Amino acid sequence: MTGTRPQTRPETRPHGSLPRYHALDRLRASMMLLGVVRHAAVSYVPTVFFEWPYRDAQADMLSWWMIIFIRVFHLPVFFAIAGFFAAYLVETRGTREFLRHRWSRIGVPFLVAWPVLAAAMFFIVPFAAQFSATPPNAAYSLAELTSDRALDHLFMHLWFLYHLLILCVVASALRPLAARIPAGVRARALDLCGRWVHRGGIAVLMLAAGLILYRMESWAIDYYAGPFPAPRQLALYGLFFGFGWMLFRRREALEGFKRPTWVLLAAGILCFLAYRHFFEIGCPPRPDRTCAGGGEAQHLPAVVFLALSMWFMAYGLIGLFLRYLNRPSPRWRYMADASYWIYIVHVPFVMLLPLPLARVPLPGIVKLTLVSVAAIGLILLTYRYFVRPTFIGKQLNGRRHPHRHPRRRPRRHPRLTA
Repeated sequence: MTGTRPQTRPETRPHGSLPRYHALDRLRASMMLLGVVRHAAVSYVPTVFFEWPYRDAQADMLSWWMIIFIRVFHLPVFFAIAGFFAAYLVETRGTREFLRHRWSRIGVPFLVAWPVLAAAMFFIVPFAAQFSATPPNAAYSLAELTSDRALDHLFMHLWFLYHLLILCVVASALRPLAARIPAGVRARALDLCGRWVHRGGIAVLMLAAGLILYRMESWAIDYYAGPFPAPRQLALYGLFFGFGWMLFRRREALEGFKRPTWVLLAAGILCFLAYRHFFEIGCPPRPDRTCAGGGEAQHLPAVVFLALSMWFMAYGLIGLFLRYLNRPSPRWRYMADASYWIYIVHVPFVMLLPLPLARVPLPGIVKLTLVSVAAIGLILLTYRYFVRPTFIGKQLNGRRHPHRHPRRRPRRHPRLTA
């Protein structure tokens, strides 16, 4: 016995030595819930999309603007937070355990949920199309649902899990290559990233995003839910994923997001309006989400303002949550756990719940609110009783949470006095 302490693996760190990032956990959950609202809003927009069969008679442009605004930052912010927590897992568990964890939490739910939801949607989509106020632009027959066109929508709303798995594998493959770079060079590069993330680094990120967005066919983030995503799509989400990863490596820079949050959010909104100005002139909305024959004079400024809006909103939302929502909260922790399940199963709910309201004379935005609240509420009930305390909850959240029954307080009988 030499009395020496056992050596720990150099690439891992004890789990308890890192804090829990409550603000970013809540931001990730909020982006999940915004996805529910965005999909619920599709039933209340004037434009008919191939993948959504129902259109309400009270469709309005407010729902349309809500969809396109959320879409600017919703998934970019999600992938940035995913990159941050991916680096967190690698730091605390190592690359091999990280891959096992990601396969268990992302790959297995994707492989199980996708065929179940696909089978359900095979019946739900034609059923909902019967109640649409606007004739759908697809027959939703067996031939249609198995065509080449349908391949682009194969993974439905679960495509982001597929993309996230790809990015996790790519990041793991790049780690050994990065390890060959001299330690001094790596340290100086990380220090540079930490210093410049708030001192002009955002301009570099905007330029990189703009170069990728310029290749998009829709003058926005191209939609594709099939098995062969285009490199430009993976490059854009990979940019945000990598930003989140590097942000974790220099997490002391998180404090700098707090002060300018309202200025950044205001700038993001203004740049979004400028983006839509050029977009509406040069690329009128089409059901196939492309800008064939769009005006080149408007293309460049549209992409520039889109990239600006995207990063201003990302920086602003990170700062907003760090500034105001960074304290422990059991309710927020519960919603953070539930948000994953909510997003996975929400589409059948937001596609069927509008049907009972089809003939109710309410504004579309009011119906959208009712559908969103009802869908989240109903799914929360399923999570409470059928997911959280079961093996499904363990698969999604890492452990089961058994039902807790409130303890009955013993009755106090009044004392008899003489």
